[in-house]
Amino acid sequence: MLLATLLGAGAAGAVETSFIDLPLEELGKLEVAAVSRKAQKLSDMPAAVTVLSAEDIRRSGARSIPEALREVPGVNVAQIGSARWAVGVRGAQGRFANKLLVQVDGRSIYNPLFSGVFWEAQDILIEDVERIEVVRGPGASLWGANAVNGVINIVTRKATATRGGQVSVGADSQGGVTTAVRQGVELEGIGTMRVFAKGRDLGRSDTMDGDRASDTAGGWLAGFRIDGEGGWMVQGNSYRHSSKELLPISTALDPSGGFPVSFVFEGSNLLARRSWGMAGGDATLQAYVDHTDARLNAQGNGKIDIADVDFQHTLAPMGRHELMWGLGARYGHVDFTSSSPAFTFKDQLVEYRIASAFVQDEISLVPQTWTLTLGSRFEHSTLSDFETQPTARLMWTPTTDDSLWLNWSRAARTPSLGELNANVVLGAQPQPLAPGGVVVLRSLPAPNLRPRAERVDALELGYRRTLSSGSLEAVLFHHDYRRLGATTMGQLDMSSPPFVQPLYRSYFANACTTGLELAADINVTATLRLQGSYTVLDTRARHYLDPAADAAGVAREGAAPKHWASLHALWSPGGGHEFDLMLRRVGEVSAGDVPAYTSVDARYGWHPGRSFELAVIGQNLFDNRHLEYASDFFASQLSYQPRRGYIQGLWRF
Repeated sequence: MLLATLLGAGAAGAVETSFIDLPLEELGKLEVAAVSRKAQKLSDMPAAVTVLSAEDIRRSGARSIPEALREVPGVNVAQIGSARWAVGVRGAQGRFANKLLVQVDGRSIYNPLFSGVFWEAQDILIEDVERIEVVRGPGASLWGANAVNGVINIVTRKATATRGGQVSVGADSQGGVTTAVRQGVELEGIGTMRVFAKGRDLGRSDTMDGDRASDTAGGWLAGFRIDGEGGWMVQGNSYRHSSKELLPISTALDPSGGFPVSFVFEGSNLLARRSWGMAGGDATLQAYVDHTDARLNAQGNGKIDIADVDFQHTLAPMGRHELMWGLGARYGHVDFTSSSPAFTFKDQLVEYRIASAFVQDEISLVPQTWTLTLGSRFEHSTLSDFETQPTARLMWTPTTDDSLWLNWSRAARTPSLGELNANVVLGAQPQPLAPGGVVVLRSLPAPNLRPRAERVDALELGYRRTLSSGSLEAVLFHHDYRRLGATTMGQLDMSSPPFVQPLYRSYFANACTTGLELAADINVTATLRLQGSYTVLDTRARHYLDPAADAAGVAREGAAPKHWASLHALWSPGGGHEFDLMLRRVGEVSAGDVPAYTSVDARYGWHPGRSFELAVIGQNLFDNRHLEYASDFFASQLSYQPRRGYIQGLWRF
């Protein structure tokens, strides 16, 4: 898939470039690619899009991508454990949220096993992130299936912007330690290269009583990137992440019991891209391979191999038309073995193939005033039917500072291999009359299950205003979902103990979400900047006569908070001093009995020169601990996020 490498900023020497010195009124002129797969000004985009610059990320004190996304309107982020996250856009939240496309430098980090993102395994050098482009709403007409509720495009710096060396060290009050090193060098006659490595040992969360939770995690990351002369780039990464959690499976004899679970993720990936002029326009060819080895305790092992190739051609403008087209193909191979009855696969070896093509026409109806964008992606997957995913976007710019847009889009989500093949023990319910005191709940595909893609039709009305001192944005949306995954109860198996209650997975549910997103970014004075956002969301799911399906509908309605808000005050008094105050209010998540909470974080930063930075961060300052989410995959021990302190030093040379 196309990455916005055509858009990055350059640098010279060991000094890195960022948006630190960019006036706020210039942010609307930034060029991003997540909406239209081409360099386009933020102020000209007919979509709800937020760009987190390197400076935004640094000032937030974020140590991971999910943390950085907390302040984006329409995006709800909840920490489940020390390394586990639930990230969703416009309500589709969960540990493996399956309606969100996330890519790093054009490489999709979607996992076909669970149709989501293993956030705990997706580590990155946060200092190397140039920007994060967040598109709320479907992006499937260009990016393909699974870009249902949004697209998150993580763009790292070009190697030319990271010359020289860098060392960063951080530690927190929960016992976490992180160390990272990076070196950028010139390759004479070739280009510029950087190599990097990072290790982390994450501190544990708390239990409700204030004890340390059983959610240790840690790992390492190493990689390189080369930006060559002539428009080509190659990069690769290798990583290992391990974590532990506790499944609170209780019985009538031992209500405090638990089952320890350990996850190990190991993997490598390699990506290459080449851009050149073609027929008066621009062409880009990209290919990557990705290997993941996921292990569950000593009983389960899954090997996932993916090969992906993508071509895109933007033609030279023809009158009022600007055409773009592209082709893509992906091959996936999954080999899953398990000796545990708690998690088995119907087919040990599974292969899937995806072939796709897209076309888009941007039509200038009235130059610099009315623009109509029409496009569609045509995709065939062996995991579902042939899918057509069209879009129509109308934009009106009555002035250079005002933009109003109306969008309609259709998107599809292909079933995951886990949905089609996995047989999983979800837990056990205490039942004193049953042998052993429990009834085991087991989730498995419905008999004769036909793979079908979930679909959404989305409407969006948005307004954006660029001010001399900032920007304002308001977006109203409605998503109508069909053929959602749902569960029905089978007949209780009482042939032999333990008794098993089967829960059959299928695709028949419907739901809709309606919401409003508000955002403001204002320079109050020359030294004080305020960023705020508010989201309100209403989800309605159709209910059925089946108890399990009804329970799934109730869970879907309460899987995300109905409202959340954030406010970030950035004060830069000078002398290398920085003060940040971050306030978040998140409504209750009824599906997991998670109460509403308010969190206050503070950051002090000091950088006496361009070569050294020191930051001290306090999180959850006015609350001992709070619960943010109950895991919807493996009902693991509830982890409460404690009051936490963190210190980090960074040295460039």
